[in-house]
Amino acid sequence: MLNASQRFCFPNPKVTSTTKNADNWYRYYAGYSSEFVTYALGTVAPHAKTVLDPWNGTGTTTVVAAGRRLRSFGFDVNPVAVVIARARLLGSSVRGSVRALTLDIVGHATPVRLRDDPLLFWFSPDSAAQLRAIELSIHRLLVDSADSVGGPLRSAENLSGLAAFFYTALFRTVRALAIPAGGTNPTWWKRPSADNKLKVPKRVIRDTFTAIALDLGEGLHRQAFDLSTSAALAVGDSRRLPLPDNSIGAVVTSPPYCTRMDYAIATRPELAILRYGDGELTALRTSMVGTPTMTGEDAADDALGPEASAFLAAVTRHSSQASAGYYRKFYRQYYAAMKSSLTEIRRVTIPGAPVMLVVQDGYYKELHNDVPAIVADIALHSGFSSSERYDFRIPRTIAGMNSNARKYRQESSAVESVVLLQ
Repeated sequence: MLNASQRFCFPNPKVTSTTKNADNWYRYYAGYSSEFVTYALGTVAPHAKTVLDPWNGTGTTTVVAAGRRLRSFGFDVNPVAVVIARARLLGSSVRGSVRALTLDIVGHATPVRLRDDPLLFWFSPDSAAQLRAIELSIHRLLVDSADSVGGPLRSAENLSGLAAFFYTALFRTVRALAIPAGGTNPTWWKRPSADNKLKVPKRVIRDTFTAIALDLGEGLHRQAFDLSTSAALAVGDSRRLPLPDNSIGAVVTSPPYCTRMDYAIATRPELAILRYGDGELTALRTSMVGTPTMTGEDAADDALGPEASAFLAAVTRHSSQASAGYYRKFYRQYYAAMKSSLTEIRRVTIPGAPVMLVVQDGYYKELHNDVPAIVADIALHSGFSSSERYDFRIPRTIAGMNSNARKYRQESSAVESVVLLQ
């Protein structure tokens, strides 16, 4: 139980180029620093025995919790995030084996042309076959020698830390090699024409993978974690948490931003490695909180609270084209998903347990979308009894890259907030 009169001195949660290597090991769009989580667990929730991150991303919450010998649960609907989060828990004791294993993986990589390989989105058939060869070699050597060619990797949460490490190295490899086919928006990928497919020599592919694996290996600085306090990582939806009532002592998380960013498309290169084709990608997109595609998820105004209702009404009345159509539906869908998620988070937390959300404001045209205030209001209509807000200015955002969006924000910086619920 928190002291009602106590105010905290949260560090700025923003991950920057100056934050330590652990936070830059694999950058993800909605993230925060390990220093922030350390403060949250050490000062705000010092007595918590169990920690939850329902939007675990690449696993900063679960890494810090494991380092503090706390039992933690990390869920994400994107299997790419689950793989990376598991890789980040790998201890430094395996560092000496990384080079030999990398050479073994490359040495056993036999080119395989899969029909409709998702890697063909960017690469020529020969280059896609070389990249797939490395993935299949990892799968044979570290996952399942009897099941090397099949559909999408369904058991991302069951990968060993070592297998997850090499999949993560391959994620970074394919992303680095696909950059020439990218555009100005780092969260969106366009399909090159047949004549412009990337033709990457076999040696370049293998040398790139080897260099990245060795570099990631140097970042393995942690000691092996106590198995009794290991993190439970799984593909899971924040709206349907596989946890019993009143079982979690603290929540530290960052929900997807309300920016229409497509997190599934943003991780398309990594999903291609996991053999996610167009059908699987579409299903993943529609399952995500904050998806720009319409899913029909909705909630009544009185369930969302007056803050959300006022913003939605302002969007509906706006004279801009599609305001009363697509954009109203998008924002309503986002806040309905947040309502379901917050209700579920309240269900699984112990009464009085602190819940810390890192959220960011935004704009629709000139209308301020005060996400922190709206989320706090929704929480108070979802069973939480109190909320506090801590604001931080941030200079650069993904949404701010849009020149049309920038003209509506009077200041160049956005506001990222820690919303503390109880």
